[in-house]
Amino acid sequence: MTKFLTRAALAATVATGLFAAPALAAPADTETFTAKAVIVKPVTMTKLTDLDFGTTTMNPSLTSATVSVSSAGGVAVCSSAMLTCSGGSRADFTLSGGVAGQTIAISYNAPPAVLTHTNGTNTVGFSLNAVSNVLLNSSGAGTFAVGGTITVVAATADGAYSANVDVVANYL
Repeated sequence: MTKFLTRAALAATVATGLFAAPALAAPADTETFTAKAVIVKPVTMTKLTDLDFGTTTMNPSLTSATVSVSSAGGVAVCSSAMLTCSGGSRADFTLSGGVAGQTIAISYNAPPAVLTHTNGTNTVGFSLNAVSNVLLNSSGAGTFAVGGTITVVAATADGAYSANVDVVANYL
């Protein structure tokens, strides 16, 4: 009787599929990736000179003109005979202590659109003529210059105008 019950239980198990053949899994797929890192020394930026538009003399007939200092040149250049420009210099910077052959991105945090008179009220239009990238030499150093343009109109008040521009140097 025991044999009969064992056979009956075995037959019931096979009939319900409890001993069904296991499903065959798809073959596993593998891929390899490489983990990388570039470690760089911090670069040091040093300002050598400020951007200076020099002294501008306005002709009484002036309506509007610009004064520009090129990042490649060095003195202020007037766009009109209604202005006389003298002096002026670009802003010069050095980079040092960096990694040779690396590129440094130069950016400017929200550069102002105007230079403001010392009275805090009057302004002149201002824009940058700026470099964006510097390739460090074999010593991990580099240089760059920043120029700009101001707009002078007939109503421009006499006096000194200025604005601070934040310059940021980061590895690309």
